[in-house]
Amino acid sequence: MGWIVYLMCAAGFDSVRDFPEGWSPPPLGPREAVLRRLREAFPSLVSSHPAEAVLHGEGFSITFDLGPWEPVPRIRLVVHGSGDEVLDVIGQIAAALDVRALDCGFGDFMRFRRDADSGRLVWLDAPKPGQWLAPA
Repeated sequence: MGWIVYLMCAAGFDSVRDFPEGWSPPPLGPREAVLRRLREAFPSLVSSHPAEAVLHGEGFSITFDLGPWEPVPRIRLVVHGSGDEVLDVIGQIAAALDVRALDCGFGDFMRFRRDADSGRLVWLDAPKPGQWLAPA
């Protein structure tokens, strides 16, 4: 089963509950520019189609769905796996694109900080088991 995270430009908002009615995030940019930034940050990213890419790591995989639109309005990540490494990678992806990561199960933005001991990006307010929202 996959875990869904959306990447979007939402600077200035602390929560999705702060979005004004009818607000839409600005696009991430042209498809080629978005893919180039991802490849620079993650050289092992595999893309056999302009709308999709996959990143494999130790115990996880992330599928990037850029959709058919130009410019790219958002990216849907389908994450398989869990743990500190995958959270670190999601934080790195968000940082590389200068976007916010919206966890669809939690229902709000993921906020990251760098762990002083490991250097990894960790999710500050990660939900505890049972806190996740039921899928719509």
